[in-house]
Amino acid sequence: MTSRTEPASPGTEPVEQPAARYADRARRFDGEAAGRAGVVRSLERLRLLVFVATGVGAWLLVSQGRGQTAWLLVAAAVVAFAIVVARHRAARRRVRRAQLMADFNREGIARVERRWSGLPRPFSPPVPRNHDYADDLDLHGRASLLHLAGICGTAPGRSTLWSWLLAPADPETIALRQEAVREMAGAFDYRDRIAAEARLMNSDSMERVEDFLRWCESPGWLSGRTWLRSAAVLLPPVNLGAIILYSLGMAPTAAVAWPLLVSALVMAPAWKAISRAFSEADDGESGVRHYGSLLVLLADAPLDSRYAADLRQRLGAGTRPAPREIATLRRLLDMAEVRRSPLFHLPLSLILLWDVHVLAALERWKQRSGARVRTWLDVVGEAEGLAALAALAADHPDWTMPTLDAEATTLRGRALGHPLLAPELCVRNDVEVGPAGSFLLVTGSNMSGKSTLVKAVGLNVVLGQAGGPVCAEALRIPPLRVVTSIHVTDSLADGVSFFMAGLNRLKQVVDAAETPGTREGARAGQPVSGGPRVLYLLDEILQGTNSAERRIAARTVLRRLLRSGAIGAVTTHDLSLADAEDLNVRAVPVHLTESVGDGNEGLTFDYRLRTGIATSTNALRLLQLAGLGDGRRGPSGIARE
Repeated sequence: MTSRTEPASPGTEPVEQPAARYADRARRFDGEAAGRAGVVRSLERLRLLVFVATGVGAWLLVSQGRGQTAWLLVAAAVVAFAIVVARHRAARRRVRRAQLMADFNREGIARVERRWSGLPRPFSPPVPRNHDYADDLDLHGRASLLHLAGICGTAPGRSTLWSWLLAPADPETIALRQEAVREMAGAFDYRDRIAAEARLMNSDSMERVEDFLRWCESPGWLSGRTWLRSAAVLLPPVNLGAIILYSLGMAPTAAVAWPLLVSALVMAPAWKAISRAFSEADDGESGVRHYGSLLVLLADAPLDSRYAADLRQRLGAGTRPAPREIATLRRLLDMAEVRRSPLFHLPLSLILLWDVHVLAALERWKQRSGARVRTWLDVVGEAEGLAALAALAADHPDWTMPTLDAEATTLRGRALGHPLLAPELCVRNDVEVGPAGSFLLVTGSNMSGKSTLVKAVGLNVVLGQAGGPVCAEALRIPPLRVVTSIHVTDSLADGVSFFMAGLNRLKQVVDAAETPGTREGARAGQPVSGGPRVLYLLDEILQGTNSAERRIAARTVLRRLLRSGAIGAVTTHDLSLADAEDLNVRAVPVHLTESVGDGNEGLTFDYRLRTGIATSTNALRLLQLAGLGDGRRGPSGIARE
C-alpha cells in the first residue's frame, strides 16, 4: 500500500523539501570541517615546534647547566607544550564533530528517500520472545522502523527508543512526548549536536553501562577499612619528609627505607582488592565518563516544552548538576589510569598511597552522586528517543500527530500510509477499524497490498502510542494493545510445524483479547478501564492445512475475537471466509485489486482500498509472468504481497 505526495495548495508558501534542507546543511558542515581542519594543521606544526624547543632546552640544561633561567625556560616550554596539546585535541574534536554533523545530514537524505544502504546498520536489540508485534511489523532489522528512526548513538538512547516502540505509553505521557517532538523537530542544530556528541563517544553496550551502574549503586569498599584510610593520611607526609631530609643529606638511607617498607606492607594486602574496585569503577574509554559534553548540551537545551523542562530539572537536581559531577568522575578515573604506567604508578603508590586516595575520592563521589547516575542516563536515553521521533516529524512534514481518544470505539485514519515506504511510492487510504463486534475483512489478489495495509495500520498505532508522528493526514485511536499474526514461521529447534506455529500465535492473540479487565467495558462499547482495547491484525490466518478445515478454524477464532470486544482487521484470499451468517453481518468488507494488460503485459496495482469483496484473482497470470506457465517467459521478479 502506498501514496503519492500531494502538491501544495494554491496560494500557500512552498515548504522546503527535507532532502534539500539536509543537502544544504551537509554542505555547511563540510565547509565548517574544512575550515577547522586548517586550524588543526597549524596546531600540529606548533606542537612539533614546541616539542623540539623543549627537547633542545632540556639537552642544553643537562649538558651545559645554564642555571635557574634555563630551568624556568624548560618549565615554560613544558607548560606551553601541554597547552598546545590540549588545544590540538580540542580542535580535532571540533573537526570531527562538524564531520559527524555533515554525515548525519547526508543520512537524513537517505532516510527521506528510504535508501537503506545509505544509513548505518541498525542496532540489534533484544527482542522479547513471542512479543505481541515486534517481528510481524518490521520493527527491527534492515529496512525496519528502527533502521528508519534508530539515529540514537548511545546505549541508553537505543534502549529507550526500543522500549518505547515495544509498549504503548499512557495518554498523559504520549501528550508530553508529542509536545516535545513537535518542538524538537524544528531544532535542527540542536538535534545535530545531540547526534554528533553521542557518536563522538563511541558508546558502550548497555551491558557495559549496567556494570558501571551496579558499581555506582553498591557500597564503598573502603567504608569499613578505617585503618587503611588512616594509613593513607599518616604515611605520605612521613615518606615525603624522609625523602626531603635524605636529599638534603640530613638523614641516612634507613630513614627513607623503613617508611617505604611500612607503606609496602600496608598496600600489599589491599592491592588486588583495590585493583578490582578500580576495574568496576572504570567504565572504559567509551563509557559513562564521556557523557559530560552530551549532558552539558541537554542541561542547556534551548527548548521550552514541559518534557524538556523536566529533563533539565532531573539533570540539575541535587547538590551538584550532572555535567559537573560527570566531569569530576572523568578526572578521578583519569587519575586512576596511572596504574597502566608502572614506572609512575609504583613510586606514587609507595610514597603517597596514591590508589587509596583516588579510590577514596571515587567512593565519596559515589556516595554523593552514584544513586543519580541512572537518572542521568535515563535523561540521555529519553532525549535521544525524542530526537529520533522528532527526526521522523522533520523528515515528513505531511505526517501528523495522532489523537488518542479514550472515548473512541474505533480506529479512524484518513490518508493513512505505510511509514517505511518512500513518500513518492506511498499510496494512502482511508481506514476504519471497529467498533467492537465487527471486523475489517480485507480481500484481494496476490501482490495487491493486503499485508502492507494491515502493517501500515499496526506500525502507525505503534508510532503514535510511542509519542511520535504517523504517516497519515489524521489518525484517531483509543488506547490500544496491538497483537498480530502476520509472519508465522515453523521451528525445527522447538519441533513446531508451520500450522502449529500459526495456531500458537492465534492463541496468543485470542488470550490477549480475552484478558480479564479488558473485555467487559469494550463489549458494552464503553471506554476500557482495565487496560487498552486489543487491536488484532491477522494476515492469511492458518495457512498450512486444507481449505475446508482452515475455514472452520478461522471462523472459530473470529467468533471468539468478536465476543471479546477487541477490534481488528483480517486479510484473506478465501472469499467465502465470512459467508457464515453470524460473521457476514459483522464483517466490513474492503478489497484491493489490479488491472490486467493484454498479451505479455503485466499486472498493474493502484493499491487503493475499495468497499466490498474482491472479485478477481491473479495467481495463474503471475505464474505466467514469472515464466512458470505455458512456456512464455515474462518478468522474473515478484515485487510484493
